[in-house]
Amino acid sequence: IRTLRTNLDFFNVQDNKKVIAISSTVSGEGKSFIAMNLGAVLALSKKKVILLDLDMRKPKNVLDAGPESKSRGISTVLIRKNSWQECLIKTSVENFYFIPSGPHPPNPSELLMHSEFEVLLEELKQQYDYIILDTPPVGLVTDGIMAMKRADISIYIFRANYSKKDFLFTLQRIININKFSNITTLLNALPNRGDQSYG
Repeated sequence: IRTLRTNLDFFNVQDNKKVIAISSTVSGEGKSFIAMNLGAVLALSKKKVILLDLDMRKPKNVLDAGPESKSRGISTVLIRKNSWQECLIKTSVENFYFIPSGPHPPNPSELLMHSEFEVLLEELKQQYDYIILDTPPVGLVTDGIMAMKRADISIYIFRANYSKKDFLFTLQRIININKFSNITTLLNALPNRGDQSYG
């Protein structure tokens, strides 16, 4: 994870580029694990970081956000029922904050297409050094692509011995259709063979 943080420098993720989307094709490839740990490592380097759970169809409780996270979060912020400040959860890591996805809305894709999402990101950019977007799987729904369009860089996760080779073509199609030029990939959970330092 620390190597990933260092490598972000090679993609010009600097003061004016703050929004990082973590995406993959299907669930189980490690998006939330990478998003949470990257956020924590960035926060440990004295940066103020916020993680947004954008998977409003399948909310996660990776940070033990408590019962209030089920009644408010990104979905209620985007319909102006709550302010983002009311949904903010401070994690156990200093400078690392979290906004859960909130209750399941009938129209997650439309909420992320709406201007309210852009307004939210602009407000967060004034307060945080990094905004990490934990997106839904882009091979299943379009919500994740909406988030990737708002990001300065997207990290697309593949998982060793889990992701299918066809997922590479899914990513290529997404890049071609949306004209993305800011995507990098990460191979997660590579088995440790023990006989080589890397390969």
